[in-house]
Amino acid sequence: MKKGMIMVPFAALTLCAGTANAAGNYEPTLESIRQHEVPEWLQDAKFGIYVHWGPYSEIGTWEEIKEYPQNGGTYLVGYSQFYKSKDNPFRLALEKRYGPVEEGHGYLDLCRNFKADKFDASEWADLMQEAGAKYAGLCVVHHDGYLMWDSAYTDYCAGKLGPERDLVAELLPEVEKRGMKSVATFHHSRTKKHWKRYVDGSRKRKENADVMLQENRDKYFWMIGDDTFTQRRLDITLEFLDKYKPDSIWFDGSAQNETPYEIISHYYNMGIDEGKEVVVHNKFAQFGEYIGTYSYERGFQRPMFVDWPWNDDYPACTDRGWSWWHGIRYHTADHMIRRLCHAVANNGGLLLSLCPRPDGSFDPEQVAQLKGIGKWLRQNGEAIYGTRPWAKVQGEGHMSEEDNIILWDGPDTKRYLRINADLYDDSDIRFTTKGKSTLYAIQLKVPYYGRTRITSLRNEMQVGSENKIKSVELLGYGPVEYERGDDWLLIYHPVPLPNDVALAFKIEVEGELERVLYPGVPE
Repeated sequence: MKKGMIMVPFAALTLCAGTANAAGNYEPTLESIRQHEVPEWLQDAKFGIYVHWGPYSEIGTWEEIKEYPQNGGTYLVGYSQFYKSKDNPFRLALEKRYGPVEEGHGYLDLCRNFKADKFDASEWADLMQEAGAKYAGLCVVHHDGYLMWDSAYTDYCAGKLGPERDLVAELLPEVEKRGMKSVATFHHSRTKKHWKRYVDGSRKRKENADVMLQENRDKYFWMIGDDTFTQRRLDITLEFLDKYKPDSIWFDGSAQNETPYEIISHYYNMGIDEGKEVVVHNKFAQFGEYIGTYSYERGFQRPMFVDWPWNDDYPACTDRGWSWWHGIRYHTADHMIRRLCHAVANNGGLLLSLCPRPDGSFDPEQVAQLKGIGKWLRQNGEAIYGTRPWAKVQGEGHMSEEDNIILWDGPDTKRYLRINADLYDDSDIRFTTKGKSTLYAIQLKVPYYGRTRITSLRNEMQVGSENKIKSVELLGYGPVEYERGDDWLLIYHPVPLPNDVALAFKIEVEGELERVLYPGVPE
């Protein structure tokens, strides 16, 4: 095998066609929910979009703390600083705007100030569609526990506090109206843990803070016993599923300890009742193996090749955070396109998280990123959507783990990001397949010398059952000239090229290709 190529042996087995139980319903057990199949639409979609947006976005506008970078939860979990010492810069910034914490001010003030004045669900859905997303939605509750819909269980929600609008009810129908599937992400498994960790200590110092006032207990719904919180979290989640019926859901945090199978079985049964093919994004396989589609935050802990449907959950911004802040910088469209191509060739997809401003508008750089991705996908999407990996070779170039690891050092954590898209050059080719005889080769950077060399398609490499190439087409242009030799397949470029980001070649072969099919669920 030539250096720089990745070959993965793979059994050509199919997903088991499991049934729920004799009544046709799923039960809240691992054995039952494991029988649910990953729907074809998710396997075909490859690219989804959601947003991190809520009262916590307000913190990103505070100039007084601009020297603090967006580092994980610095802004997203900004309330962790509000109830600490009186000279804490986050507390000082909050008190400057709303008043002393000791007089009842705190995170509720941010919720009241979160007005979403420039949020337009139709414009959001248009932008998501233009970007080429096949499913889209938003984070419906984050670690702060604030619900982005109008809930019957708590006043601590967008329908009653802040914008006084049901933001979910506005966005998801617009998404589905444009032919996209819907996604909702839940992060409230960590709500009680975070508030106990960051807020509940040193009660004397904040005895009159908003989080301590009895009158606010109907809003801070987690200020109750652990058992009651688990039940209320379950009630709130099921309320959402029954009310909005999303096509896909995603959970953050230690949900495996908090009624996950009750939630998932309820969700799967809702899908049966509604005639929907629903799917759960299973972060780090926390619910168990062979359940839903695996999801990896920034590629953390993901092997280079995963033999099950998966996606990387990845932010649009370049820093460590997820929500908007005054110093935000965005990845380029080119970066995201290469990241998507690499993931799809390796059996996965991309779930991109956007960073709206507190008012619900998007920065021009965010819009440019999305439009750039969409422009490339409109020309080359057939090499992405509906494809499956090539069982023989996934790619060549920078394909080793060493090439694709980025190490983040910190006081408590090391993060491995398994796609180093900024490293890729014209030696990087990624393969996908469609049907029995169509192979796509995507070159992740355009060479300056007018030709593309693909080592993996040289004469000695068995390309299809007949080892013959019938034709080569450059997407966005048409048929192109090529020569197949002992060292490589050489493809000659036309002038002008259809794009300057990544070239996608459609290669028809004689006979049948070896394609990746997913393994069956073990007995």
